[in-house]
Amino acid sequence: MRLLRPAAVLVAAALFLFGCSSAGGESGVQSDDMAAPEAADAVEPEAPGGVANPQVDTDNRAVIYQAVLDVEDEDAEGVAEHAWDLAESFGGFVTADERDRATGEEASYSSAHLVLRVPSEHFDAAMDGLSGLAEKERYRSVTTEDVTEATVDLAAHIATKTASVERVRALLSEATSVSAILDLESELAEREGELASLESQLADLQDRVALSTIDFTVVTPSVPDEREEGYAGPANFWDGLVVGAKGAWGVLVAVSVVIGVLLPFLPVAALAAAAVIVPIRLARKRRQARPDRPASPVPAAPPLPVTPPEQ
Repeated sequence: MRLLRPAAVLVAAALFLFGCSSAGGESGVQSDDMAAPEAADAVEPEAPGGVANPQVDTDNRAVIYQAVLDVEDEDAEGVAEHAWDLAESFGGFVTADERDRATGEEASYSSAHLVLRVPSEHFDAAMDGLSGLAEKERYRSVTTEDVTEATVDLAAHIATKTASVERVRALLSEATSVSAILDLESELAEREGELASLESQLADLQDRVALSTIDFTVVTPSVPDEREEGYAGPANFWDGLVVGAKGAWGVLVAVSVVIGVLLPFLPVAALAAAAVIVPIRLARKRRQARPDRPASPVPAAPPLPVTPPEQ
């Protein structure tokens, strides 16, 4: 009996420990489901290519090229059409095309404004080609922006966020309680939105790096004004004759315009004059047709009394 008592105590202790371990295992599974969002970011994934800390490749920089180019040419629209062909020959395209044209008696004016996207490896050749299409280059500006580090950082963030999304999806597939499923779905939607935003930013940077932007404007040369300061008049007889003929023609045009404006009012003016003149003439004719009346005699004044002189 004394030997059986220690054995019974050992068996009871073993059963107690086994029960505690089972309860701890069940509570651990439930806590994993509730702490799924925190567990998703617990492990830092590797960057693309299996490198934990990607290094910047100094031989292949991500650089954005932007330029503004203004030129002059007599045929501005023709230069714009050739610019379309030039962009397409380099594998690019035109994203905007605005034309302006004004014609007058003295001179005509036209301009074209284009926004071209060309592959960055042909940026210098495209700039030289566009400048060569016109007679004169007026303005040129080139700006560059190195976005290598920004591109690498975005790629690393995208890799991290992608692994986080996959981990949340895995936890969502293993979740059993309703509350854990709702929490995981909300967390998954938020992280997928952040991942889409990062991917959009990276795609925009890559597009701007791959295709350079050129703001191209071509205009016709401005005509100098002959009446600028210091102009002393015609230099010879022919110039004076031309200036006089232009002045006389301008006066004739002005007079014809005035006559054309007043001509529709002549009938109205004639009726108004007739309404005033005709009654006056009729009244005069009536007075002339009446016979003359004899003048009435004027009574003579009585003689004044004469007073004798005093003696």
